[in-house]
Amino acid sequence: MVSIIVIGYNEGSRLTKCLNSISNIINSYSDLDFEVIYVDSKSEDNSIETAKSFPFVNKTFVITGKKNAAIARNIGAKESSGDILFFVDGDMELDVDFLSYAINDNKKMNFKVLTGHLDDYFYDYEGNFIGKSPRTYSKDIPNEIEKLDTNGGIFFIERKVWDELNGMNTKFKINEDIDFSIRLKTLGICVHRLPHLITKHHTIDYRNEKRMWKNLIQGYGFYPGILFRKHFFEFYFIIQTIRAQYTAILLFLALIFFFINYKFFTIFVVLYCSFLFLRALVHTIKTNINKYKFQYFLERSFLQFFLDLSFWIGFLFFFPNEKTEKYIEV
Repeated sequence: MVSIIVIGYNEGSRLTKCLNSISNIINSYSDLDFEVIYVDSKSEDNSIETAKSFPFVNKTFVITGKKNAAIARNIGAKESSGDILFFVDGDMELDVDFLSYAINDNKKMNFKVLTGHLDDYFYDYEGNFIGKSPRTYSKDIPNEIEKLDTNGGIFFIERKVWDELNGMNTKFKINEDIDFSIRLKTLGICVHRLPHLITKHHTIDYRNEKRMWKNLIQGYGFYPGILFRKHFFEFYFIIQTIRAQYTAILLFLALIFFFINYKFFTIFVVLYCSFLFLRALVHTIKTNINKYKFQYFLERSFLQFFLDLSFWIGFLFFFPNEKTEKYIEV
């Protein structure tokens, strides 16, 4: 059996798209057994009612305690019965053909853990569509299967592998999926990305300044630093972190040389400011916004500084505890 575990929070019409795509999958693969579980993170809209309106959704749960994606996925897995778990976010519209590449004629997965390619469909906070962009490839989907060091939140996994890792770490408010894939690698298991589209991801534009400031205020900026601390001795992850957090690394070096050598401190301050503004400029050029570009550039520069600072605060001082999974069935 394939257990499709959908997690969501205030998904609105995106959840309808997601569940309609799951309906298409169930109808297209009559030789497979499915169950669908929806786990809601205390939505304030009609997401729960939407999920319950689809008759093929077998169980619907609402988190009553602390909430995050790791908690939601763990609940879904705990309450599921399938030997194959398929984790989906509620803002994802699945490609009906992907299952034919993921599961073979013997009703087994072609790899222990696998995923596919994603396209992002961006919206503003009013729900207006503003653009599309491939998430996992540049122009055309590659022809080869890829072995991933880290992976996002949509994937198939054998239940026995999930159970061996004891699910996701609930102390992570974000980056729980990256932590999970790193832990997979310690077992000698990597995520295979098949050369096919798995989903359309309907989401608020990641470069939307309202979204970015909201995430910063909610403390999301601490978690990349926590993840870096936890996996500090994984060389490949150190390289990935340096690539993703290069401005934070330059900020750290500037602060170190402040106490050692003023000349080098000045050099690294100049380097940091240069790369900070360059990073903000790239985001400004790429974003779809309706306000003045210069205003966005200034906001993005300040935001990036606070993100860099949050990274090191998280790395040095933030030690969140794992959360208890509290929920009810509705």
